[in-house]
Amino acid sequence: MAERFTKEAREAVKAAVRDAERVHAGEVGVEHLLLALLDAPVLAGFDLPREELEAVFRDYRRKGGLTKADAEALRGLGIDVDQVIDSVEQSLGSGVLRPGPRRRWFGMPLEPAFKKTLENSLRESRDLGHNYLGAEHILLALLQGKGIVAEVLNERGVTYAEIRKRAASARAR
Repeated sequence: MAERFTKEAREAVKAAVRDAERVHAGEVGVEHLLLALLDAPVLAGFDLPREELEAVFRDYRRKGGLTKADAEALRGLGIDVDQVIDSVEQSLGSGVLRPGPRRRWFGMPLEPAFKKTLENSLRESRDLGHNYLGAEHILLALLQGKGIVAEVLNERGVTYAEIRKRAASARAR
């Protein structure tokens, strides 16, 4: 699969690892991959300020991986996630719910969702009849999921349909 990656896609994966290391994440997650793709041409014209997204992802990690949709569902059951987290952090310390570093033998471990995104990006490339795997295919795979990245992108008007339209019009490289 790696031989089909464009230079841009390879660099995005490497940048995701560097970003995960920079924030001392336990694993390289899909949020790191999105941050690495922010300058990709396929995202041109969308308002995706890095600082804002980093803040959203920090909050996501602080909440132990709960998305806004998860928090809303719990709120519907009468559970205020922010209040619970504040209480836990007052008792046990700030950031206690953040996943911690795992033991590593070689480099940063990849979250299962990260690996699945790369697999799905290959499918997206094939479905579009492309002979390469680029940033647009990775973004399509990120938008397939129901997690934090798809939620953040959809809230900002980046939809699967729009990226698919842009990817379909891209010329084979």
